[in-house]
Amino acid sequence: MTRLFMEHEEPRDGFITLGQDDSRYISQVLRMRPGEQLEVMLKDGIEALCNVHTISKDSVTLSIVRTQQNTSEPPYRITLYQSVSKGERMELTIQKCVELGVTKIVPVYSLRCVVRPDARKDSTRTQRWQKIALEAARQSGRGIIPEVTEPVNFEQALEASGTASLVLFPWEEEKGVTLKQALAGKAQEDLSEIAVFIGPEGGYDEAEAAKARESNAIPVTIGKRILRTETAGAAVLSMLLYNFEL
Repeated sequence: MTRLFMEHEEPRDGFITLGQDDSRYISQVLRMRPGEQLEVMLKDGIEALCNVHTISKDSVTLSIVRTQQNTSEPPYRITLYQSVSKGERMELTIQKCVELGVTKIVPVYSLRCVVRPDARKDSTRTQRWQKIALEAARQSGRGIIPEVTEPVNFEQALEASGTASLVLFPWEEEKGVTLKQALAGKAQEDLSEIAVFIGPEGGYDEAEAAKARESNAIPVTIGKRILRTETAGAAVLSMLLYNFEL
């Protein structure tokens, strides 16, 4: 079912008036008609089932059928510090990690990134990545649109992760501590915010791993096979989902 996000809008007398962009999406892209249903996420996690009431190219009004609390969000916040990868790889990472429950994605320029910082291109990239996050949130029934921030460097990412309850640093050179061991004995209530670092195509440099340890990140192994950068983040989020939600 079609899903819209209107976290800053207030229904009036059981009706919701959509903005121009959402109205055009409903009328021109989806070509919906009066009487058809869709879901609208309101603020504070309230989910509204609505009927299309009136529709034109630039203005759509919805009537609320019923509301309920959204239950699709994980019981913790996950920030993914994802090293920037090329083109479709980064886009696939964002799409799948949004489906799997990520709260925020911070693109990171680490030492071995193939893609290099470019102030002129970064803003355009971020806008595209945010649009991909929006579409994935709609498709997967999320209660929020995960934020994709402007890219940062590795040191900035480590500093930003300092407020997390747990910082995981999957690294192919780590042979001792598994992700399972890092999570052992940790309850949901102790992990309100989890940070996950994922390296680039060439992996993390040893100096970066050393800095991560100094910042209280926990280097972990997530298995005997080396995963591609676009696979690793989704794999870790799947493991967290299994550990805490199933």
